[in-house]
Amino acid sequence: MTTCAQVSTTCISFPRKRKQALPSSLLGKWSSIILDNLPAEIIILILELALSNNRPRHLALTSQLIRHFVNMIVYRTVVLDTLHTITLFHRTASCKRSLHLLAHVKSLVVTVKPEHFTSSAGQQLGQIIAHCPSLCEVAIASSCQIKISPSIFFPYFDGPSDLTIQSFDSLIGSEPLSSEDLLPAYFSNSLTHLRICEPSDRWQSPLSIVASLRNVPNLTHLQLARRVGSNKDNDAIFTEEVAHLLATRKKLKMVVISIFGGSTKMSSEALRKSNIWMMVSRLEALDPRIVVLKGELGKWKKEWKDVREFRCGVRLSDFWRMANQEVEKAKH
Repeated sequence: MTTCAQVSTTCISFPRKRKQALPSSLLGKWSSIILDNLPAEIIILILELALSNNRPRHLALTSQLIRHFVNMIVYRTVVLDTLHTITLFHRTASCKRSLHLLAHVKSLVVTVKPEHFTSSAGQQLGQIIAHCPSLCEVAIASSCQIKISPSIFFPYFDGPSDLTIQSFDSLIGSEPLSSEDLLPAYFSNSLTHLRICEPSDRWQSPLSIVASLRNVPNLTHLQLARRVGSNKDNDAIFTEEVAHLLATRKKLKMVVISIFGGSTKMSSEALRKSNIWMMVSRLEALDPRIVVLKGELGKWKKEWKDVREFRCGVRLSDFWRMANQEVEKAKH
């Protein structure tokens, strides 16, 4: 492999109990002959089980066929948690010999804190995204991390459908981001699921966020965040703009509003009695597309922590599935 970046895989769920080791001897010189006759889905299941107790590079040495599927599993989800891993993965994206590996990337996650992020890392990230033709999901800590110049994109493919942003912040000392500052048009047009997971330190209205992403015309699922005890005038603007989005965007199927407590720990009962919770709850009563949830700081990236479990097909949570479950629970 050409990078030391944290990587993982998703999509297939196994029980959380420790799995029995799959001896590497089972993947010996006859493995290609045996696996050639199996569907790709079965091969992936076998190798995900093998990866629970074997290093990817060891399995990849077994045969060319196994190397192909190991690369598919390992690169399916890439987690970059430091500037160094961004640089290493950018090196992979810049090398002709390893460029084909980026075709396997479905999810790209960057958990580097915004205060540690650099303009050089931003350029590298933009180039990485531009070379991932199968990319479906991007998750980042701050909107400033995806401030990408359209000039670096030469895409022959659709952009990702899912964008997760921990908090929507402007660059320090700058005016709020404009649509030309943030995303190339092809990226915005492909988005259907947008998550703004936590409130930012600086007020950003829902409409300004959407406008900064070139209005994401095909949006079907949206998460927004608001903090209890903030400016009440902004609470009113927030609620009015959510209502406006619902009224003017018929494609919207779900709007999740995550409400966070203030600086002190707040009980669920006190949270539900807050001004912003009561305002958006009135909207929820009028429109079944709205889901109001208690927010949890840092929850957005917890699911990306266990590399080995991802390689074995485990995904800890699915935000939109969880939100749907809350809707179903409220009906009964």
